[in-house]
Amino acid sequence: MTEEALFGIVEEIVREVTGVACLTMDTEFVNDLAFNSMDVANLISAFEEKFDVDIPMKDVRNLMQVRDVIQYMKKMETLN
Repeated sequence: MTEEALFGIVEEIVREVTGVACLTMDTEFVNDLAFNSMDVANLISAFEEKFDVDIPMKDVRNLMQVRDVIQYMKKMETLN
């Protein structure tokens, strides 16, 4: 899947879960969007469901920006 396609999916998930619609690759979930731990947990759960992956807690703390999620999903795609 291309980065553009993944970006669209991530953007859609963030909008559905939090109502936030304007993202860039560099958008940080906590610093830029002021997401709290519950917001992040809901997002991670939605990412896991949409992409059919399990994201270990040790990996969650590395998913700070939209770009991080896209790169992570691309990596997971190559492992499957």
